[in-house]
Amino acid sequence: MSSFSSNAVLAKVRSMYSKHLSESDYDELLKRRTISDLTAYLKNETAYGEILSQVKETNIHREQLEALLNEEAFMRLAKLMRYASKKDLEFYRLGILELEMHLIMIKIRLMEAQSTLSYDLKIPDYLVRYASFHLYGLLSVNTYDELLRLIRSTEYYHIFESFRSKDGEKINLNLLERALRREHYSEYIRIIKKLFKGKKQKDLLTMIYTVIELQNITKIYRLKKYFNAPSEDIKNTLLLEYSRIPLSVLNEMIEAKDATEFLNMLAASPYKLYVDDNDFVFIEYYTGNIKYHLAKRFMRFSTDSPLVYMTYKFVQSIEIDNLKHIIEGLRYGQSADKIEDMLIY
Repeated sequence: MSSFSSNAVLAKVRSMYSKHLSESDYDELLKRRTISDLTAYLKNETAYGEILSQVKETNIHREQLEALLNEEAFMRLAKLMRYASKKDLEFYRLGILELEMHLIMIKIRLMEAQSTLSYDLKIPDYLVRYASFHLYGLLSVNTYDELLRLIRSTEYYHIFESFRSKDGEKINLNLLERALRREHYSEYIRIIKKLFKGKKQKDLLTMIYTVIELQNITKIYRLKKYFNAPSEDIKNTLLLEYSRIPLSVLNEMIEAKDATEFLNMLAASPYKLYVDDNDFVFIEYYTGNIKYHLAKRFMRFSTDSPLVYMTYKFVQSIEIDNLKHIIEGLRYGQSADKIEDMLIY
């Protein structure tokens, strides 16, 4: 049964990936200058046709299109989960838990704002039946204690409970987010080591550790570039325990006097292998490009279904981000060339 499940996942991923957006698709999408024209191409010429089949491209707005793209991304992964063996299902469900935590954090930020915002959290209907708690309950939550009662049965309840405000103090949302990321990746690593052995385990851990390292690199750069943050504050946002870059080297990067010096250090690191002749656009592009090409390589050549599933998740996420960059570029009237600079494919 396990072998059948693995082959089914592999076949399904190969089929889905064969329909990914090609270079010619991106060329056509970049020619579109309105959301309506963009939607029409996606609807009639790509694998996004089914999710867009019920919309009228002449009436669709940016937020609606992005929501449908998010739904399509989730439903593709949900289809793959149906083929997973019972033994591996614990691994496949980690992506759903990540989405749940993300929604809870949005709700907490809305409550912390204590403003008269005219909107509340938007619950993705497609996620409800997969969630580990009653997602719609988030809409009626008004206090942190009410939130804790709602999520009491979840696997990550203890993290939110540990940040419960004492004596009316404000919650440190940055530290809470770091604690959630640490919990999320610790759980990934624990389950990978529990379920998989040998090369399969090694490749899965390589992907996870690379993602963590790239997130650390992104945070160091952004905090230096845009906030001139002190070294100690930068360290408090990072997940240093999973870094393969020697801690001494990472500390030197954190202590760099500014973003330019940090980039010079980065160019001398193992990641220099991924630097090409293009101009440096922005740090998310640089790190996203590394993750994309590593994931694509694993996905194309691996025969391990959990690794192929994970890497397809990353590759698909970047494709959705590409489409959102195009949508955002159209919103602000950016040229096709400027939008293209932000795309990874």
